[in-house]
Amino acid sequence: MSDFKCAVNEQNKSIELPLFRLGGSVQQNPHMRAFWASTVSFFLAFLAWFALAPLALDVAVSLDICENQVFPPAQFKTRLAYLKFKNIKTNIAYCQYGKNDAN
Repeated sequence: MSDFKCAVNEQNKSIELPLFRLGGSVQQNPHMRAFWASTVSFFLAFLAWFALAPLALDVAVSLDICENQVFPPAQFKTRLAYLKFKNIKTNIAYCQYGKNDAN
């Protein structure tokens, strides 16, 4: 008989998936502790990765970084970002971050 809380094979690998068996010491329940640690770690990594996209514009503005500063519109008139973002009334290209002082 093994000292583990879940059923294991001859290589001490778990052969069952008792999701809600959380009790036991580190020596008694390493399989489910590893499972839940990896599950929670993946969820946090996924959340952190996709949480950056909505914040990108705020970070760019707070760092005072704009495409108009990196690529001046007078020099790069055919840049895709300038062709893509235009004022509907005036048809003048503008920065997607809202900074127009470099135009």
